[in-house]
Amino acid sequence: MDASQSRVGRGWTAVAAVVLLAALGTAVAAVERDAPLAAAGVVAVALATAAAPPAVPGALDTLRAAWREHRRYVGAAAGLFGLGAVAGALLLVAGVDLLELVVELLDDELVPADGGGGGVADDTTDLGFTARFFVVQNTPPFLFAIAGAPLTVGLLTAFVMVFNGVVVGNVGYAVGREVGFDAVAVLLVPHGVFELTALFLAAGVGFRLLHRLVERVRGSREAFVTRAYLRRTASLVGVGWLLLVLAAFVEAYATVALAEWLLAAPAV
Repeated sequence: MDASQSRVGRGWTAVAAVVLLAALGTAVAAVERDAPLAAAGVVAVALATAAAPPAVPGALDTLRAAWREHRRYVGAAAGLFGLGAVAGALLLVAGVDLLELVVELLDDELVPADGGGGGVADDTTDLGFTARFFVVQNTPPFLFAIAGAPLTVGLLTAFVMVFNGVVVGNVGYAVGREVGFDAVAVLLVPHGVFELTALFLAAGVGFRLLHRLVERVRGSREAFVTRAYLRRTASLVGVGWLLLVLAAFVEAYATVALAEWLLAAPAV
């Protein structure tokens, strides 16, 4: 094994450790909420994310090549999100509070169509009503970020990044002023580190596709995509989507548990 392969192995070990630790904490929170199926689900997703690349011959090298090709574009996506977050906070200072709108949208999604009361009927319902809810909510932006760049000259992908940043910046700042920014960090970081990484990876892939398309149109590239490129990119997208699913479980169980703990904690 050469030095570069050793670095890749160590890097993936660190990623796998974070994923597995997050899954373990989420599984414990799910069991405490009488949701063993969800606990098993998050562990399965984490194992698939952490163990599959090292287990498949050449998969880590493929991921390394994909990351080297896309990292500048992923950084650009993160930058757009950051600009959106700053704009969202400035909107709140100017008097535009998006928190009520977000709460109304969530109420519309979470209230059953028959008008029945809330609560968890069983473990299957719990899994479908929480983790599944977040997966369904976050998968379309993930896919739009990829496909939108080559189809809209990058405009849709840029919009997805900036819009998400505006919402997070505005709502996070609004909630932070009410309950403290340390509480906001506790509630956002555990799932946000996985969810945002997934969205940045998706947008990075989209921007790279756009760049390749421009190069093909200008004649500096023989083919828009190749089998090797599709293989590399598919590995990156696959890892990104698994991180998105992991984030859904963390948000549905660990973040909810943290929120309940913060609400129950006595004021100092």
